[in-house]
Amino acid sequence: MNLILCHTTADFDTLGAAVGLTRLLEGSKIVLPGGCHPTVKDFLALHRDEYPFIERRAVITADIRCLAVVDTQQRQRLGKAAQWFDLPNIEKVIVYDHH
Repeated sequence: MNLILCHTTADFDTLGAAVGLTRLLEGSKIVLPGGCHPTVKDFLALHRDEYPFIERRAVITADIRCLAVVDTQQRQRLGKAAQWFDLPNIEKVIVYDHH
């Protein structure tokens, strides 16, 4: 399983990067590990089903092979999902950050 991780309190910047990356990493799922900005929350209330999201609590960690991070380079900004980088089954880590 390929996962795309957004930083906590996701804004439109990270959401756009995550959605774009789903086009490059076919079959990947987006995880919002620490909620989102109120305007993003309003947007997702209307359009969430149009994007490949998965809840953090629904992820089977043994199935993760690739972690892609957008809009940050700091593990602490990924909330509880940061611990996934220490899993032995992780084969690849990708970071897309414009900062």
